[in-house]
Amino acid sequence: MARAGGITNAVNVGIAVQADWENREFISHISLNIRRLFDFLLHFEATTKSKLASLNEKLDTLERRLELLEVQVGTASDNPSIFT
Repeated sequence: MARAGGITNAVNVGIAVQADWENREFISHISLNIRRLFDFLLHFEATTKSKLASLNEKLDTLERRLELLEVQVGTASDNPSIFT
């Protein structure tokens, strides 16, 4: 009878070990996917910052050109003899 109890105990330990390995594998997959998500977000942030900086420079250039055109139109309106 003691032998049967020992076999049952060994089976229970085997099941527990198998469950532990499955849990560790699951945690490993989750950790890997979190790391991949983190890497993606870092790359996305860097790319977005770069693109926004480039757009900001272009917008600054357009704003300066617009200000220049506004001054030129104002000057032309104040002195219509420029066009004749």
